[in-house]
This record gives sequence, C-alpha cells and structure tokens, in this order.
Amino acid sequence: MKKTKFKISYLLIMLVLICNFSCSSEDGMDGIDGMQGPQGEQGLPGTDGKDGNANVIVKTVDNVVWTVGSFLGQEANLFEINDTDITQEVLDNSLILVYFKLVTGEAWYPMTYAFPFDNGNDEVITFTYELNKINIYALKSTGPLNASIDDIRYFIIEGNSAVASREDLSKLSYEEALKRFKLLE
Repeated sequence: MKKTKFKISYLLIMLVLICNFSCSSEDGMDGIDGMQGPQGEQGLPGTDGKDGNANVIVKTVDNVVWTVGSFLGQEANLFEINDTDITQEVLDNSLILVYFKLVTGEAWYPMTYAFPFDNGNDEVITFTYELNKINIYALKSTGPLNASIDDIRYFIIEGNSAVASREDLSKLSYEEALKRFKLLE
C-alpha cells in the first residue's frame, strides 16, 4: 500500500513538473504559409439586380414640425432639413426636386404647390435650398399655413448632358420623376 501511494504521488509530481516546464507563456514564430490551392468550379450566375440611377439621390424626411419663419418678407411656417449632401458642387451643377405627402392622403404633391381660392386668398407650400440645407415654407394670404405634412421626399439630381433642362424637370409629378430617373418603388 505504501509503495502504491508513493508511486501515485511520484507520478502526480512528475505530471505537474512536466506541465509546468512544457507550457510556455511566450508564443512561438508563425510557420510559412502553404501554397494556394486550385481554383474551384464557377458557381451559378445570380439574378440581375434592379436598374437604378447612380446620378440621383432620394431622401425622405418625416416628423415635420413647423417653426416661425419668413418667406420673401411674409410670415410663414418653416421646416429646415439639414443635409451635408447639398454641397457647393450640388448647388453649382445639380437640381433638387421636392415633394410632400399630407397626413390624410397617399398622393405626393410637387413643390412649389399653390392653391388659389375664389375669394382671392391663396395657400403656398414651397422650398429653397442652400449649402447643407433645404427650407420648406408654408404660408397663406393671411399668414403662416399650418400644413399637415406627413412626409417630405426630395431628389438631388446630378447635372450632366443626359438630364433635360431644369425647366422641364421642375414640372415633373412625383410618379413622372420616379419613372424618369428609374427609381420605381
């Protein structure tokens, strides 16, 4: 029995010593990379993606909250959209089209939107753009218009020889703009 305990103790001590000396905390050098294997078989072709237009950026903004502003000297409601994609290059060479959707409907209306009443009053929703910003204005003959706008969508259209004149494009309906720039939803 004593011999067996001694042998077991001896073996345990040897195992502990072997483990302590065989394990090192230092990492060895990496080996040489192996050779590249042969090229595999060609896979099946994928399906074609949807056609698009790399020269047009489309963005949508919701949660329109009006603040007090002024349009051409007349008090108006104002909603500002800050966008760093509206660079000096865009201002010099591109066109921006803006559309809005009312809370109560699904139709998109182009800006500038003007509605004259029979009594001579009118309502106007329009926009301006400048470096890094689009300003949306809502006004009526008697002061600010609290337009119930749900979403605003705008297109930044890069100018090039394939794009028609600004006058032609500014009259596009929302659906015509989607078709013209191959952005069908």
